[in-house]
Amino acid sequence: MTTDIANNLPDTIVAPRTDPVYNCHSYLTKVPISAIAPFIEACTEEGDVVADIFAGSGMTGLAAMTANRKARLSDISVLGQHIALGYLQDVSVEALRTEGDKVISVARKGIGDLYSTVRESDGSEQQMVRAIWSFTYICPSCTYEFVYFEHLDENGKVATHCPSCREKFVKRLWLRGPEVPVRIVVVGENRKQLEQQFRKADLEKVHCAAKDNRQQQVPSLPIEEHREMFSRSGLGKSGMTQTSKFFSPRNAIALLELWKAISAVPDNSIRQKLRFAFTAILPRASKRYQWGPKRPLNAQNQTYYIAPVHYEWNVFELFSRKVNAAARANRALFDGGLFGVRNPDVTYELQSAEKLAHLGDESIDYVFTDPPFGSNIFYSDMNLFHEAWLGKTTNFESEAVVHTTGKRKNRAAERYETLLCDSFKEAWRVLKPGKFMSVVFGNSSGRIWGLVQRAIRDAGFRQSPIHVAILDKGQRSVKGLNSGKERVVTVDLVLTVQKPIKSSPAGNRHAPRDADITNLIESAIRELPSSKAENPSHVYARILRNAIQQHLVLDKLHLADVLIALRNSGYVIDRKTGKLRVADSLHGEHAA
Repeated sequence: MTTDIANNLPDTIVAPRTDPVYNCHSYLTKVPISAIAPFIEACTEEGDVVADIFAGSGMTGLAAMTANRKARLSDISVLGQHIALGYLQDVSVEALRTEGDKVISVARKGIGDLYSTVRESDGSEQQMVRAIWSFTYICPSCTYEFVYFEHLDENGKVATHCPSCREKFVKRLWLRGPEVPVRIVVVGENRKQLEQQFRKADLEKVHCAAKDNRQQQVPSLPIEEHREMFSRSGLGKSGMTQTSKFFSPRNAIALLELWKAISAVPDNSIRQKLRFAFTAILPRASKRYQWGPKRPLNAQNQTYYIAPVHYEWNVFELFSRKVNAAARANRALFDGGLFGVRNPDVTYELQSAEKLAHLGDESIDYVFTDPPFGSNIFYSDMNLFHEAWLGKTTNFESEAVVHTTGKRKNRAAERYETLLCDSFKEAWRVLKPGKFMSVVFGNSSGRIWGLVQRAIRDAGFRQSPIHVAILDKGQRSVKGLNSGKERVVTVDLVLTVQKPIKSSPAGNRHAPRDADITNLIESAIRELPSSKAENPSHVYARILRNAIQQHLVLDKLHLADVLIALRNSGYVIDRKTGKLRVADSLHGEHAA
């Protein structure tokens, strides 16, 4: 049976994030349904119970129900539970759209003419589509107010010197001035969007919103100094220590009025689905929505970064689009679209993975889970942005992460390993004997991979995975996109392990062997055909897979080692695609 299951699982899973369900609501490191389904179908039968103990936004539950399996989801994430239950709420699409239009109408009346502007071409009154805002910087030599946006070239590169005194512009050294609106976008007479200057009347609306008493009613949570993202995002320096500060005054009021209108919807199912759509627009409705010279760059969900040039997008336009997206996702899940599921048996509990009190011993047929990747992402910190509106927050004390700043940095890796091991022990407890657990994981540090290996082994699972797959979600890092280089892993591995039918004494387990890192890397590069377009993450993932299958210790392997070896072997990374190719000595190349 074990061999059959391993043979039925793909070695590489390419799961682009393009379906209407996946794109309906963002959540950090979300795995598409199409990537999870093959594992559920290979490891279970119809009617079996699938568990996800780090459930996040509940994609495992959706994948299980589309395969006619039951699902028991759990996580400490309040936002994750909110998103999952929003997906699972089956509603009338027509009723959803009707109520969506109604709450927009009520909220528009609530904010009055704050989004109104005049189209320059014909003098007609229009609703703003979006505004562009810019940071300002103060020249330390002549106090010239440097409006960042006004000194960008057509490619989005900023001027290198103060235009007044020629002092060198160094963003981190110049004092920040106020944020200022610089352009406003409306629909033109030809129905195409056009950009125009901010007028005095537009500025008056901005100032009016800032002084509105409703600013005090906008839900907000503090991002305190002990939070990892306080330091990583430089929130103390910027003063952005409250989640409400990430919204422009106008958008803060518009969101408040929209939330009030949604909360007054009498039908519980429709209200829940509309709240789901509301939280889905929050990153784009905030200052985190980055401007780009050619197209919007979206928001960085992993940080609280605000770009020097960012958008203020009309909240009602965003919400109208998202209601339609929620309707499409609902149809795909429940109305015969992609899946056509009815009456799913899926539950979601707020429980820490190290204590699954809601699950009995040997009650689960399969576990598929995607735990936090070490120090990569701090879900509880980033979830504050949404959970301020939900009225309940994630318990960050139970989060499986490796802190790199503050007091919790001490022994952070040990705490992470203990929590992972305890969580996998719980997965072992609730799994039926002989059944399987698949773990999605990705990290650029071999030390963290070694930690994961030990946690799975110490929990009682068989030492060697029955299968290791590479999961490619079609993503590249922000750093990779900006520079043409890859410094973080952009593909994950899926380790499938088995719970023994009978427990084996710890003394019978073979001690893992140290890996010959140099030999592993050299072997992987020798196997890399020059014609095959891959990025460094694929090479790194194959090295990891080979080492894990051989039960080798990975602590000394790092993505940086692979990058250096690729460069020394004559490979470069294409700036546009991020793919590897053989260097052309006749041209300047971007080395790996």
